[in-house]
Amino acid sequence: MAEQDPRSTDHLEQAGEMVWEAMQTLERAQRVLFRAGDCYVAQVWGDGVRGVIEIGERITELSGDLMSVHIEIGRLAKRDPGPDGPPSA
Repeated sequence: MAEQDPRSTDHLEQAGEMVWEAMQTLERAQRVLFRAGDCYVAQVWGDGVRGVIEIGERITELSGDLMSVHIEIGRLAKRDPGPDGPPSA
């Protein structure tokens, strides 16, 4: 069995933070997108509103996917004992 990189937990933590930041960025983008949708509704009902709704739904799906990735990274980090712990099975 290959020897584990003693800094794997550091890499996992960094990856988890990056995914979390991506989720936060998507949330902010969604709020801005909804403001664009409000502008479309205030100005004229049309394809713009439908487009905003569809993009908002895609962002929601992406956020769900990112949350799943974030959870899996957390699971990996828990399984990884780090440099001082016993090797995992």
